[in-house]
Amino acid sequence: MSDDTTSAGHEFAGLGEVVSLTSAPQQIADHILSGIAVGALPEGTLLPGERTLAADLQVSRSSVRAALLRLERLGVVERRRGRGGGTFVKTARPEALAPMAGRIDEFHAERRNLLDARAVFQNSLAATAALRRTEDELSELRELAEVYSQRAEAAAARTADAQFHFAIARAGHNPELVRMAIDLDTKINAGFRHDPFSAELFDHAVDDHAAIVEAIAAGDAEAAGRLCEEHFRYTTIVPRP
Repeated sequence: MSDDTTSAGHEFAGLGEVVSLTSAPQQIADHILSGIAVGALPEGTLLPGERTLAADLQVSRSSVRAALLRLERLGVVERRRGRGGGTFVKTARPEALAPMAGRIDEFHAERRNLLDARAVFQNSLAATAALRRTEDELSELRELAEVYSQRAEAAAARTADAQFHFAIARAGHNPELVRMAIDLDTKINAGFRHDPFSAELFDHAVDDHAAIVEAIAAGDAEAAGRLCEEHFRYTTIVPRP
């Protein structure tokens, strides 16, 4: 397995903050399994090399190797040797994930509380941005909303969405709010972005972003906060009515 693999970038950076070292191999496997289960790591995804994963997760290479071995035995990843080799996501079939269903369910139950906390917190961030943003920051938000609207592929859309919302956090002119937003996002995504994606969700998000920007532009803190919270709830937690 090549440790020079960079095609997945540092998508797993930050997972070390939410991995308990007492059971690192299992928790690493759980997070990767969860990403596979929700489609964040589709079949064919090349995972980073062992050395890169160990550095990003702040665990030993032996823990990473043990986690990948568990996933290989489950049949959800495969290791390919030689040029162009590495560890690839093999399948997301329900029967392959069944042995870990309980652990995945537990992971998502904990994550649901984090998603609720994020929605509430993003309400405050957008409301604060509506009161404190500068004209330059407003222009940046408009540009980022436009960039997102052109990213109709899951990975690119998730990245563009994160950039848009972190720009809202920065417009509050409080570095501690930005740090808190990053910490919460890191705990939720555990190194790779889990948020669901579909054409319908994407179209709604494009409209949501535009409405949030206009509320911030109008200095309407109540509307900006409410729209942002609803956006997070309906794109990550509950179906849109």
